[in-house]
Amino acid sequence: MKQIIIIVILIILPCVVFAQNNMFNNNTKNHFSNKDFYGSADISMDYKFNSIRPYEESKPDTVTTLGLNLRYDYFDFSGYIDIHDIFYIYNDKPYVLGEINNYLFGEINPRISLLALAGQKLSGRNIFKDFLIAYNFTFDSDDLLQHYMGFGIDFNIPILSYLKINLYARYNQAYYGRNENSFDGFLLNIIYEVPVYTFSSGIEIVYSSWFKYIFAPSTSGNIENETDYSIQWKNTFKVGYKGFYLAYSYKHNTNYLELNTRSAQEGEHSIGIYYSYRF
Repeated sequence: MKQIIIIVILIILPCVVFAQNNMFNNNTKNHFSNKDFYGSADISMDYKFNSIRPYEESKPDTVTTLGLNLRYDYFDFSGYIDIHDIFYIYNDKPYVLGEINNYLFGEINPRISLLALAGQKLSGRNIFKDFLIAYNFTFDSDDLLQHYMGFGIDFNIPILSYLKINLYARYNQAYYGRNENSFDGFLLNIIYEVPVYTFSSGIEIVYSSWFKYIFAPSTSGNIENETDYSIQWKNTFKVGYKGFYLAYSYKHNTNYLELNTRSAQEGEHSIGIYYSYRF
């Protein structure tokens, strides 16, 4: 109950603090009929030199990711699904490139703009771009079903393509036998992208990153090496042309899955091929 009250306060507070007339371009246009539709469909294929499994030795893996990002009026959506070891998903031959067969992981993250619902729009000169109600559903093909509920803030930062910060309360429907069917901690999620440089030929260098900090979970008492926080921070450098990219990624892990084991502290290196279709 305390977590729900905190989230409600966190949703209302920024709207009250920043809802001043001098911050807005007042617009009487109906935002529900002002069709503003854009986004991207993405596909990537990565080779992980070491895929982390907290209680086992990390091993190589291949990961194919399908993603979708879009904005339509007051509705903002991002989501993806990872398919591990796709080359052998229907094959019982010995593994060559990966060792995690037929494993799926995904996230679905819809958000609703509070400003659009109120018929308001922040000035382009303002550092704040939008305030949103945010929800995230995280799942895998083993025993993971998590719901995150909270709010988000998008920012206008000149050197960044985007900067999005979301703060959620976490509800574990299923979490490998840990504190299930209950609220359990919070998640701070930060996503941003930097267009580093574009050559005259059109070739571009792009840096993107996401950061996840889970804090204040309860200790279940039935899992070894549990911790009260975890950090994941993925950094990706891409070089490409017209939506096609070659990429290198490094993901830092501290207490992965809120576990204090040797593997849960290891960083993950990967190289990949990316394609993004913007619409």
